[in-house]
Amino acid sequence: MKEVYISIDHLELPETSICWEIGKGELNAVIGANKSGKTLLAKIICGQLYNYKGRVSKTIDFTDVSFSDYTADSSRFHYSDFYYQQRYNVFDMPDMQTIEEWLGYDANDEYKNILFNKVLPADILTKKIVQLSSGESRKVLILKNIFKPAKIYILDHPFTGLDANSVLILSDVFKMMARDYGKTVILLLNTVTTADIFHKVIHLNTSVDVPATYSSVRKDVFYKTPVMPFNIVFQINDKHLKVANEILIGNVSWTIRKGEKWLLKGANGSGKSTLMSLLYADNPVAYGLEITLFDKQRGTGESIWDIKSKIGFVSPEIQLFWDGAQSVKEIIRSGFSNTIVLSRKITEEEQQQYKTLLELFQLQAKEHALFASLSSGEKRIVMIVRALVNNPPVLILDEPFQGLDNDYFNLLYDFLSSYANGNRTVIQIAHLQHEVLPGINRVALIENNKLHIVT
Repeated sequence: MKEVYISIDHLELPETSICWEIGKGELNAVIGANKSGKTLLAKIICGQLYNYKGRVSKTIDFTDVSFSDYTADSSRFHYSDFYYQQRYNVFDMPDMQTIEEWLGYDANDEYKNILFNKVLPADILTKKIVQLSSGESRKVLILKNIFKPAKIYILDHPFTGLDANSVLILSDVFKMMARDYGKTVILLLNTVTTADIFHKVIHLNTSVDVPATYSSVRKDVFYKTPVMPFNIVFQINDKHLKVANEILIGNVSWTIRKGEKWLLKGANGSGKSTLMSLLYADNPVAYGLEITLFDKQRGTGESIWDIKSKIGFVSPEIQLFWDGAQSVKEIIRSGFSNTIVLSRKITEEEQQQYKTLLELFQLQAKEHALFASLSSGEKRIVMIVRALVNNPPVLILDEPFQGLDNDYFNLLYDFLSSYANGNRTVIQIAHLQHEVLPGINRVALIENNKLHIVT
């Protein structure tokens, strides 16, 4: 008979009551929409919450449960201690830990060595934390969790933002942990494409706070692209893109013209986000590359705020750089100045744009909530609304649907499908074909350290 670690009897979650026995060496999944109670359940299991209805009994200590809400917790990499662009200027931070130091990696530890080598290449150990791509960061965070000495590991949406090959590799790692090492692994997921790899699948309520239709909301203001006097959004000709003196992408040549719709593809760590950092004026490397942004050569007098004012930018990790003590209202309205804090009064037109998006994405009740109190999916929506609030003529959508359940995905996808049409310039990064916006008709692919213009 399998050893039972935790017994759950009629535990009350939002509109869901569950009974569940969690045993040794199992790979389990908890499926539910954003705000359905997945994180709440995880916190109860690991002893962070005690005020609940139902019975939870354990044969193990709370210290035997490892749970990190790394999709929402800015303390994982301490990004909130410095500004977003600084991740591209790591030489200003000599005390920043390497991956090897941060993980506490020991090549002589058989368990850690096997798991690490399945997930990441050895040369990443010497990199600093802020040098990682979003996909690499997620893998490192997962390793940090499963390296802890524990019997139960709870992983929050571990596959989000990963390419197909990485998903397969991590799935094999989780199965191996249960099968070969007797570890119990619980995955918190919005959906599950295949249930046959799990011992048990727990379904939570999937209709909690479903976003309402926005057909009655005045949104035409966002469907008209502002008229801007530029033709070339971004141009780079035959230049090497380097990170820490190593060539990440060689001989990059790419021109993006006003109104074009691009999909940028490539494996995790191939350089997609770093390439976009040049366009968004985040990366100081741009000053030495003869890059054209909005018809002007970079470094000829324009400020980064001139550039950012024309761009709505969404990235998988940008929410990690925000102070959790700021309110939803403060964060969204800061998008009018593309700074951390808006230091001026907004106009009546801007107030209308702000209120429209707040209603569109069902954030009225969260307007004055602290950012730290939101779920990971809600944080994603807030950062997306912040990127859109100024109605920018250019969109950089780096994995915009990460961490969203089906309801929020459909709401955002429908909105962006209309919003990204017309003369608005769009560059989208996506790993999954169903996430690609319908207006996208050009493709650039990073493969084998080269950028290829496919169509």
